[in-house]
Amino acid sequence: MAIIPPETVQQILDATDIVEMIQGYFPLKRSGSNFQAVCPFHNEKTPSFNVNPQRQIFHCFGCHAGGDAIKFVMLYENLSFPEAAKRLADRAGVTIIEEILDAAEIKRQKGKSDQMRLQKAASEWFHRLLFKSPLAQPARDYLKSRGLSMETSRRWRFGYAPAEQRPFMDWARGEGFSVPQLVEGGLAKWRDENRHSQGAFSFFRHRLMFPVNNDHGDPIAFSGRVLSSDQPGGKYVNSPETAVFNKSRTFFGLDRSKRAILREKQAIVCEGQLDLIATFEAGIENIVAPLGTAFTSDHARILKRHTDEVILCFDSDNAGLNAASKAFRILAPTGILVRLALLPEGEDPDSFLRKHGVEALREIVGNAPEFFDFQIDRRGSRLNQGSLRDRLGFAREIAGDIALIEDKMLQDSLISRVTVRLGVGEEDVRKLVRDAVAAKLRQEK
Repeated sequence: MAIIPPETVQQILDATDIVEMIQGYFPLKRSGSNFQAVCPFHNEKTPSFNVNPQRQIFHCFGCHAGGDAIKFVMLYENLSFPEAAKRLADRAGVTIIEEILDAAEIKRQKGKSDQMRLQKAASEWFHRLLFKSPLAQPARDYLKSRGLSMETSRRWRFGYAPAEQRPFMDWARGEGFSVPQLVEGGLAKWRDENRHSQGAFSFFRHRLMFPVNNDHGDPIAFSGRVLSSDQPGGKYVNSPETAVFNKSRTFFGLDRSKRAILREKQAIVCEGQLDLIATFEAGIENIVAPLGTAFTSDHARILKRHTDEVILCFDSDNAGLNAASKAFRILAPTGILVRLALLPEGEDPDSFLRKHGVEALREIVGNAPEFFDFQIDRRGSRLNQGSLRDRLGFAREIAGDIALIEDKMLQDSLISRVTVRLGVGEEDVRKLVRDAVAAKLRQEK
């Protein structure tokens, strides 16, 4: 079995200008920094086909076709992925040397395929149970208490994992899935890691189940929420990492929200699955949520592929603000503009929407200050009357954040803001930033 190596695929994409390539098929008209045309993939009169030269992607806001240059050729020419890649490689002068997969790699690929089949089948089983089983009544009651309709549950493919382990294990066995496959897929756990003969038990029990999808909308994992306060375990339990699921590279909801993120040119990042779903259903669709893990550089790279602006909508308590600060320090080096949407203390997007409505949330998001302005306003107002030592201490702290910004003009603007707000010397702040940059470079070596 032969495949085109990922490095070669990237080389083909790097050597292809998507605007020039698509203009070889039909004309494009400039619209701001992008290009537009009538979509070739569905009938329309008003152009909704958009090409972004910066990100080298296309997207139709009508039929939702989208992707990179290879994907366009696949759709337009009705070609397979290898055929489209080879056509663009010939056009760009890139030589393709296919890799021959050995038996171990073929086995690994088959294992991934089997895991995808398992996750999809489990998602359908959990979903059927939610709607049809008497065992799922607590889950249906919980959804009703949160104002989530069964129609919303259908759209998001909610499910229910029963409290008893036997129904799931019996179903899986009847579908032909082995216990080792269930364990490898994060849906079961060995009773004794050293004595598999003791058997396994279902990983998710008595939980409202949210399927976690990949970019194509295929389920690859699950997030299960408790249904009562006395349940053991965390509020949310996520699938462990598997051959098809990596937490640090996955956003909940991105498969649904990426079109809105491209359209709005910004992404809102919240903390919980129900917060995301409530916000999305209210009409604010450019929203994603990490899966119970710290914000990572992989998350930042994924967002950068879709937008240059991120609004963090975390809890406004100290834990939420600390999480926002950590996320900012990961996002800033990518060149993404980071804003902070602060809800009233004790509120999350879901509770805020139920009390105040979507327009009030839109206003908070629309007026979200830049992260630096928030930091300066939050601390600077208290420090203005403080000692020079205190003000320089805060300037040193914020200089570390400014050092993360690679855009020199933006750095200069931020230095000026800090200087004015804190009443400290501009050259002092510049030196602090230079020192922070030098320290950052030493760490990277």
